[in-house]
Amino acid sequence: MKILMCIWMVVLLLSASYNPVSAADGAEAFDIQKGEVVKIIPHSAKLQSEVEKWLAAIEGPVGSMNIEPDSGIAIKIELAPPLKINNPWLKGTVTQVVLFVSQSDTYTPKLLIFTQENNTLAMTLKYDLHTFFIRNNLYHPQLNLSMPN
Repeated sequence: MKILMCIWMVVLLLSASYNPVSAADGAEAFDIQKGEVVKIIPHSAKLQSEVEKWLAAIEGPVGSMNIEPDSGIAIKIELAPPLKINNPWLKGTVTQVVLFVSQSDTYTPKLLIFTQENNTLAMTLKYDLHTFFIRNNLYHPQLNLSMPN
């Protein structure tokens, strides 16, 4: 029950902004400590392709109940069109993802996945995010972009 409460809080926090962003507008980069959207990343074929690579790089379910870090960045991306995924961890149509990256050395990137089939999955991600963060002016050396071992 606690995990569902945490997930709902994250979704509500990411959705609560003065100007809601649709998939056509882009992705929201949310500073977890500040509690505010700090950047909108325009939706593009390149962004959609990047998320597809993330989904191909999932390593398995998150091992802990708390997936949201205390500090860092959460990036909410609505997919348009949704992506059909069929891999060992996920079979379905992904409509939205939230990428969590922390400043903590012990927290590795996590991907919260929402599907058209009403499934919500929290997955570990083994993917080099440096280029994505640099290209979108979100890179900060304090962020732990390390891949899990």
